[in-house]
Amino acid sequence: MSEFPAHPPSLHALDHSNNQQTWQPILTEPFPFAPSSFLAALEQMSQHPEHNTSWILRSDTLYDSTDPSSVPGDSDIRKIQTPGYAITRTLTRRFIPRNPQRDAYAEQTIHFLTGTDLSGEIRELIVYLNHCDTAEGTPYYLPKVRGVAWLLTPLEAGEEEGEGEERRKYKITLLYSLFTSPPDERLKRTALHLLARATKLAAGIESGYIKRVHHDLVVKREGFQDRYLALKAKHAARLVEGWRERTDPKKHVFEDILIATFLVCLWEGMYPDKKGWVGFADIGCGNGVLVDILIREGWSGCGFDLRARKSWGGFCEETQAVLKERILVPFLLGDEAEEGDHDGRFQEGTFIISNHADELTPWTPLLAAANRCPFLAIPCCSHDLSGAKKRFPPPKELEGTEAKGDLRLNMNLSKSTYASLCAYVEGIAKKCGWAVEREILRIPSTRNLGIIGRKLVDEEVDIAEVLQSEGGGDGWRIAVAALKKKEAAGH
Repeated sequence: MSEFPAHPPSLHALDHSNNQQTWQPILTEPFPFAPSSFLAALEQMSQHPEHNTSWILRSDTLYDSTDPSSVPGDSDIRKIQTPGYAITRTLTRRFIPRNPQRDAYAEQTIHFLTGTDLSGEIRELIVYLNHCDTAEGTPYYLPKVRGVAWLLTPLEAGEEEGEGEERRKYKITLLYSLFTSPPDERLKRTALHLLARATKLAAGIESGYIKRVHHDLVVKREGFQDRYLALKAKHAARLVEGWRERTDPKKHVFEDILIATFLVCLWEGMYPDKKGWVGFADIGCGNGVLVDILIREGWSGCGFDLRARKSWGGFCEETQAVLKERILVPFLLGDEAEEGDHDGRFQEGTFIISNHADELTPWTPLLAAANRCPFLAIPCCSHDLSGAKKRFPPPKELEGTEAKGDLRLNMNLSKSTYASLCAYVEGIAKKCGWAVEREILRIPSTRNLGIIGRKLVDEEVDIAEVLQSEGGGDGWRIAVAALKKKEAAGH
């Protein structure tokens, strides 16, 4: 058998205008998997076009039905009639480009079709029909063709190879309905990529692959992405152009816009029309970008850090007024805060943000519980409650096992320093009585786990006892004072 089986014949179909279309085979390869895996792979590809190209943010499903007779006659759904095939499902989707200011939205109809040959062998056909009628009108992120199709057919006599259950029975073909013929090199490369993607997904399905990292458990993807595009268009250019720090503005600005997006979406669900909103406190606010975005978006609050940043002076007066240089000396330690210190007392209901706040991270659930304040902590560097750097051991339930389904550990990092830090912070939160939620945040950082406490399920916990069980925090004031002196010298 040759490595690449022969192409099946071209397909002929009637389009939505009853015009004859020819679907030309571009690439054919063996497919050593079941037809069910082929369908499952194409289902995943239809749900996540953003995995095929970084130019697409996502697609929104506009219509989805397994009843062909239910398709409205006056709809924009592109129809197709292919001899020997019956439509089993039709859906339409709208592509949301990652940069709407550069790329246009586009729509596409997808048909799942099934047929049989003379021997009774199943043939599966999935057709993508673009709603663009010209190559010039097709957005850059889509192949400049009328449509793309994947065809699963039995191997011909002499093409099969292997024995018993290992015998390869099918081949997969990618076809185009072209505006002009022959296809150019870009279309050929796209065909190779799309076919390889389908085969890779099918292989993962048959091997029992389980997705390890799950996003969008707390905030839904569509609302998050739409809000991010709006906030990026509103704030990114201003913040990048006005950057006053030595660090790369693009990394910090876009990451903080993403975190602000998550918080705004989260808060809109928690406080409809801002009912019950008290304010936020960003502890260890650093450059203050996150505070500035949230203030400008109408969410009242404040931020403080042990050292003021140059960037603070570039913000509007309203933001500058709520950014303070403070050392946090938690009242839970029993020490009297010195003038200018923050004692860790917050008005009940204040939403505490601990965004890569280093030494303050493990204190976050403790202070939140003591003050009856919800919180979001995004751990970064590993410190204990004394402020000292410390590498925590993996939690006991991980020793010699795989933490299946434990999202806080990101699975492949289950015994890493970062995963152990996250488990440590989450453990403190649970001891304090929090119902802990976790979200793998969509930010350009490997330190991307959000630990969220919105509800205290045990309000009778003695926070002082929890603090003592975790080491008591002795040496905190000395550690943060030394840190401030070090940062000032370095700055």
